[in-house]
Amino acid sequence: MFQFLLHLKLGLMTLSLFVGGAQSFAQVSNNDEKYLGYIYQQKEYQLEDPKGDLLLLWTAHNVPKFIKSRLTGAAHDFMVRKHEAIKSLIEKYPEIPLPDYKSNFVLTDHEPRDLSDEPIAIEGRKAPFKIRNVVKMMKQVMVEEFHHNQIVPKEGTIHEWSPTTHRELKNQFKLFARMPKLLVALAQGVTSRFMISGKEDQLIQYILVQPEKSINLEMMFRMSYRINEGDVYLSLLTIENVLSRYWTLPQRDKRIYTSKLKDITNYNYQGDKFGAWYHLFGIMLYGYAEGAFESYLVGKFETWGSQILSRFKPERQENFINKRGGRIGHRLRRFVKKEQYLSFQINSDYTQEDFYMDLDEDFGKRIKKHLKKR
Repeated sequence: MFQFLLHLKLGLMTLSLFVGGAQSFAQVSNNDEKYLGYIYQQKEYQLEDPKGDLLLLWTAHNVPKFIKSRLTGAAHDFMVRKHEAIKSLIEKYPEIPLPDYKSNFVLTDHEPRDLSDEPIAIEGRKAPFKIRNVVKMMKQVMVEEFHHNQIVPKEGTIHEWSPTTHRELKNQFKLFARMPKLLVALAQGVTSRFMISGKEDQLIQYILVQPEKSINLEMMFRMSYRINEGDVYLSLLTIENVLSRYWTLPQRDKRIYTSKLKDITNYNYQGDKFGAWYHLFGIMLYGYAEGAFESYLVGKFETWGSQILSRFKPERQENFINKRGGRIGHRLRRFVKKEQYLSFQINSDYTQEDFYMDLDEDFGKRIKKHLKKR
């Protein structure tokens, strides 16, 4: 029962990131420090970052205010004020943020797909991948790299709040400082600024030279795994950081590296490819760090929060990802921790895309049914 209550508390705290809450927050002081989190950028990989922890918690402090603005129709004004504050901070503290890579990552000649020939847009009812098979694929990658390139799988070290300042932060931030640091960063989509692996640029360079719509889950994981020399935690974090870097931009579907990715969801048209990849590796990373049940709760509450903000628009494919991705991460960590890669039976079929993906949903009957209702 005690364990259940802990899990319930985690879920409720997660929900507060998306819909706000009545918990006590830190008192806002009249200085720039509370806003610097919007432009903060780690320069290198570091597990202990007291300054970054404080700024991350300040940004979390403002999340419920943004959610409230969305629900009350004031989001535009809120974002205008935020962008003006960010612009002012960048001018005042030019040494803090890294250079913006927009010029290198936007498809200037990108044209959105013309869907005028599509009779109707339908989201699939089938889960886009098989949990057990995705796990086998990723295990296969690790074992192949172990035998062929002598890369030994490593658990890695999960980011946590700095022990030197955590007690002070818990007194200042009554709610968010009691949550896992990774959860606070993932919920805001800011791991790429507060938890860098230092290997992101290498992965980006690999992605950029690939053909369009060519990168699948196996290719992405394998390259990040090689770059991070077998550290599975950093391998997942690096992918998430690359994907989340510009997640708030309205033109995120025009990122060059997004065009290199294959679809990993069931639609009868090209869906939000960026969102699917971003959500999958985010919840997979959290499952790796905190376990299957904790990540399931987080995914469940994220789904509820997302549905509230979208006025309960159906998002089945994203929901499948939120519910399933954490279990993949959890099983990978167990695989590494128990050194099961030493006895894993290699099977080349495991890395075949049609083995772990399930993207062959037939939309024919549903399209005809919808057309008859018109």
